[in-house]
Amino acid sequence: MRARKTVVLLTLILGVASTGCFGIRRVQPTTVSPTDPILLRPAAGELRGKGLADVVTRQAGNGEDVPLTSQLIRRVATEVSAAVVSIYTKTETTYRLRLSRLRFTVPGEALGSAFFIHPSGLLLTNNHVIENATKITARNQDGEDFDIQVLARDPVLDLALLKVVNPNREFPVIPMGASEDIGVGDWVIAVGNPLGLGHTVTHGIISQTGRNLKAHQENLPGRHIEFLQTDTAINPGSSGGPLITLTGAWIGVNTAGLAGAEGIYFSVPSSQTAEFLESVMAGDGDLEP
Repeated sequence: MRARKTVVLLTLILGVASTGCFGIRRVQPTTVSPTDPILLRPAAGELRGKGLADVVTRQAGNGEDVPLTSQLIRRVATEVSAAVVSIYTKTETTYRLRLSRLRFTVPGEALGSAFFIHPSGLLLTNNHVIENATKITARNQDGEDFDIQVLARDPVLDLALLKVVNPNREFPVIPMGASEDIGVGDWVIAVGNPLGLGHTVTHGIISQTGRNLKAHQENLPGRHIEFLQTDTAINPGSSGGPLITLTGAWIGVNTAGLAGAEGIYFSVPSSQTAEFLESVMAGDGDLEP
């Protein structure tokens, strides 16, 4: 009988929470500071001492001018799509009864995108895609599912390095390009999992480079994202997917859109992503269980 009452109470609590009643408050995560470190999982130790060429494939000359033919975007999208995966996570959100110490967790699901950067099964995504995940699954273009583990994550740059658990083959990759070679007006495409519509391709241009969305923190010590701004659509679920040049190189990790605006989206540049990867390989960060 007691168990039944507990279930009823939890059902009522969840019903109140879903309607936004003042009696329930979601427990917010800790605010990110520009001085916060990269968080390393024990499995990241396998990368210790390696060089960038050991964890990411690179492309030279991604800033070159290429003819914009009628099927160029189709060709690039076809080449890169096999290396992009849809991310599905099991999550737990903590709620607290206001004026009470009682806390409870609610299971849920979330989605995002990621892409392979090395044939061994290494992937990149956003930190916010996997931050509260208790289980992560990646689904490729052919509908195959892979269990995923987190190697490292960076709340400041909103990046995460993932790996396929027990990979038994090599994976297709997208080569990394130099974001510093990209300029305003350059054409780019994005591939992701917006609203669960996996492997959706969008296109646009680079609208601006070096965007600091926290301008008031420019003079504070620590790290800040120098975003690539684009009008390439990046919708919920596209986070963590690649921003790709028409030479087929990724030059950004798609991260966010500006609420209340159209055509204003942001991507973490590959130059800062490379810094994140180099820090992981150097063991520069705090160990996270």
